[in-house]
Amino acid sequence: MRIEDVTASVGIGKGTLYRHFDSRIELLRAVLAYGVRELQLRALAARDAADATADHGLTAVIAELAAMNAERDPASPASLCRLRVCEGWPEPLDAECEPSGALAPLIVRWQADGVFDRGESPDWIAALIIGAVNSPLMASHGDGDARALAAHAVLLIRRAFAAG
Repeated sequence: MRIEDVTASVGIGKGTLYRHFDSRIELLRAVLAYGVRELQLRALAARDAADATADHGLTAVIAELAAMNAERDPASPASLCRLRVCEGWPEPLDAECEPSGALAPLIVRWQADGVFDRGESPDWIAALIIGAVNSPLMASHGDGDARALAAHAVLLIRRAFAAG
């Protein structure tokens, strides 16, 4: 991605862009942080719209993330992971720029509810969820199968990080 492509797509000049961002990396970091916040909002909304049980909420979140990937949503886990990995960041990024960080508040809540072992790192659990959602298996099925695949993913993830 070139800065000229960015400025042309939003209809501004490079000078205007650089008044707000000192470098291409700073711009991309802001885009990534925005995407991670959007991903978190969508995951929370999916959980809140689900049934009251934690398993249904987890299934709904995984199905929503898979649907975002299928729609090629710019805030999808796949899009954010590509941006995170493919841009060759010169330094480590803040947690707010990590796609798995979007799920951390949900994981902590599910740990408090006994869905996951409280001793496990929320980052590991979130990374496994992001990995499951980004798998070719999830991408190869239509929306009707997304819920069934999400339910299977929940079983596997719960077994991996079972509480007590």
